[in-house]
Amino acid sequence: MTSASQTARPAYSAPARRSDGFSTGFYKLLFMTPTVLVLALVVAAPLLYSFWLSLHEYIITYGMGDLVWFENYAAMMSDEFAGVSWITMKLTVIVVVLEFLIAFGLALLLNQSWLKFREFYLMVLMLPILMTPVAVALMFRLMFNPNLGIINWVLSLVGIPQQGWFGDPDLALATVVFVDIWNETSLMLIMLYAGLKSLPQDPVEAARIDGANAFQILRHVTLPMLKPVILVTLLIRMITALKSYDLIYMLTQGGPGKVTETISFYAYRLGFRFLDIGQAAAVSFILLAAVIVLTVLLLRIMREN
Repeated sequence: MTSASQTARPAYSAPARRSDGFSTGFYKLLFMTPTVLVLALVVAAPLLYSFWLSLHEYIITYGMGDLVWFENYAAMMSDEFAGVSWITMKLTVIVVVLEFLIAFGLALLLNQSWLKFREFYLMVLMLPILMTPVAVALMFRLMFNPNLGIINWVLSLVGIPQQGWFGDPDLALATVVFVDIWNETSLMLIMLYAGLKSLPQDPVEAARIDGANAFQILRHVTLPMLKPVILVTLLIRMITALKSYDLIYMLTQGGPGKVTETISFYAYRLGFRFLDIGQAAAVSFILLAAVIVLTVLLLRIMREN
């Protein structure tokens, strides 16, 4: 009888070098080179160039000016920038919280076994995310039109006077929030619903056998298992909300006054209305830094959990 040491085959290990004399690491680097070059051209080069612009006094009508280093960033420490930052943070927190609550409630409802026609409901709820923000904004601009919109017409039937939804400082931000919720909730819904469908059912069945009610199962079983999906969903939505621009541009242009002006629209106004590319680039990099910090914090929370 042959011994185990005689019959066992040595584990296969890839040779350090191929027959042509080049190492496998060389070929890995060679295959990655096109991707790295494309990313450098598409992402890194514009970022570096825009950062270079942010260090200069650059007015479109006069061309590239002097190198002012971080004076454009220092100029952002003003009441105007603080105001648009506060509006951006307020809009982000409101839409993310409300959209998460609505999306999570709908995801729980769609996940119930007794619900019929689930695919039809899901298809209907996914329609807003399939529409471009520009189309959504144009549709709601017509619906909220003070004179011709269907919203004011319906309100007039119950004796409520016409409202200037996007022209009233007290209503403009709330109306933008409503449109954003209608358009973006579908994204959070599909992510949370997919997370619920992927959860193992054994812990849920065990908790149900132990006598836990629906609320206890949700709190102590479903939510802990779903926490990574929730964090990723919140991260993605917070990043997109911080960069909100298209709805603001199409609905209010930052008005009335500046009650709906976000940082992204503020950068657009500096660059393409006041033609100050240097300050616009500085504002954009401040927003990029805020998004990076938020992303790092949430990723750290995810790793800890």
